Amino acid sequence: MPVIDAWMRHPTLRHSNHEMFESLRRWTGRRLLEEPLPVKATMAAMATADVEVGLSAAWYGPQGA
Repeated sequence: MPVIDAWMRHPTLRHSNHEMFESLRRWTGRRLLEEPLPVKATMAAMATADVEVGLSAAWYGPQGA
């Protein structure tokens, strides 16, 4: 099994809609999420990339958790 060192996170609604991602949303044409991203979406992205195992980290930034 190939090993890839990557940091992954399944984002919460609050994290996804944070103002720090505003320029990314403009660039990608996305809007604020109204519902949390389903865990199935993260799992599907991992399966598409043939990722079998992921280590998810909790977010802790300058404003706290």
